[in-house]
Amino acid sequence: MKRIITVMSAFVLSFTGMAQQDYQFTHYMFDNLSFNPGYAGITNSICGTVMGRQQWAGFAGSPQTGLINIHAPIRLLRGGLGLSYLNDQLGFEKNNIVRLSYSYHLGGIGPGTLGIGVSGGIVQKSINATWITPDGTPAQADGAINASGNTSNTSDLVSDFNFGAFYYAPNMYFGLSATHLGQAEMMNLNIQNVQHYWLTAGYTHNINPQLKLRPNLLVKSDVASTQIDLNVNVLYKDMVWGGLTYRLGDAIAPMIGYQKKFKNNATLRIGYSYGITTSQIKNYSSGTHDFMINYCFNLEKPQILQKSKNPRFL
Repeated sequence: MKRIITVMSAFVLSFTGMAQQDYQFTHYMFDNLSFNPGYAGITNSICGTVMGRQQWAGFAGSPQTGLINIHAPIRLLRGGLGLSYLNDQLGFEKNNIVRLSYSYHLGGIGPGTLGIGVSGGIVQKSINATWITPDGTPAQADGAINASGNTSNTSDLVSDFNFGAFYYAPNMYFGLSATHLGQAEMMNLNIQNVQHYWLTAGYTHNINPQLKLRPNLLVKSDVASTQIDLNVNVLYKDMVWGGLTYRLGDAIAPMIGYQKKFKNNATLRIGYSYGITTSQIKNYSSGTHDFMINYCFNLEKPQILQKSKNPRFL
């Protein structure tokens, strides 16, 4: 069984040299910064977000992903800054991504603000495995595996550049972005980072004073393949939400969450989702776990109401 998995993994990696899909989260509506630098600081709050994902639990070598995002508005720069760190592991492949984002904000566009952003950083990938070729050819002689000849542990690091535009209003958002601009090639691994295109959108509809309907959409493509996520959730009394995400051809993921607002204009959000796999992998997996913690606050103190007394009116 181990031999079969190793051969299959080598086969998959031979295709990732031409095309590959970036990471994914069910709570993508709380993570716009990592794939769209235009989002940095656009909510006019200082925010920190932590996400974790264990995909296809129970499957040996299943994907595990962790993400940290921090962003804030910077008036001096007429925009915002953000920092993202992502760790993604799939079998014997490990990826680390660090990005620093800047967004220039254009206000007064309808009811919201448009952020136009760029980000730069690094992508580090390592592969630690014993290679076995299907036809028995020595791994050292197979040029498709890597260029260095090291068949046990190989890594490489390249620069990474991204661009995005993000429109944010009190009851809606819309974003377009492209990641891995330049498609830097990792010579040691014989792998090229493939450019990805992202479209995201969401809307909040007030059903009544206690209920808010929040549909969300994410489309991700590397041209070779496209992934579409559809989400609908309902927020009750600005405190508890529940909903469902459908990832076409892959999974259905119910989600629940809780948020608490504090007196200092801060908000804490906690969310969890359990993905039910609908593809053939469902026969080998017990599902996918996805969690999110988000905390935002505003440094601006609330305006103090001034009261005056007119002696003519007691």
